[in-house]
Amino acid sequence: MKRLHRLFILLLLIPFVMGMSSLGGDSPDRIPIPAKKFIGSFVDQTDVITEAKEISIDGGTFLEGKKGEGTFTVAFENVQHINFILRDDRLVAMVKLRDGNNVELGVNKKAKAYGKTKFGTFQIKLLDIKRMTIIGLAK
Repeated sequence: MKRLHRLFILLLLIPFVMGMSSLGGDSPDRIPIPAKKFIGSFVDQTDVITEAKEISIDGGTFLEGKKGEGTFTVAFENVQHINFILRDDRLVAMVKLRDGNNVELGVNKKAKAYGKTKFGTFQIKLLDIKRMTIIGLAK
């Protein structure tokens, strides 16, 4: 009877133990692989600089945001750098384009940027980034 009771408890606990392997969060060792391989750098809100390759925002190689009532996308090919600023609980991306123009977009502060560094994978919420620089396509 004890043996059957232990087996029953074990069978009940297996789904919980297996579900805790990533503790409900995103696994930092698995990041989206973008179609285009860009190199760039991130400066977070504490001024830590991280250089990475295969950078993306939620797996895409573009920044998506709102301007007025419209939704815009700006391809990384056109971006020199992006400064992120929190204004009245709204995350604003100040985009410096390669042609010298500037674009201001309201972006999703829960979106994440990803990349691969020399020592592993990297992910960060856009809200935690001060500046993102697009160096160019990897060769």
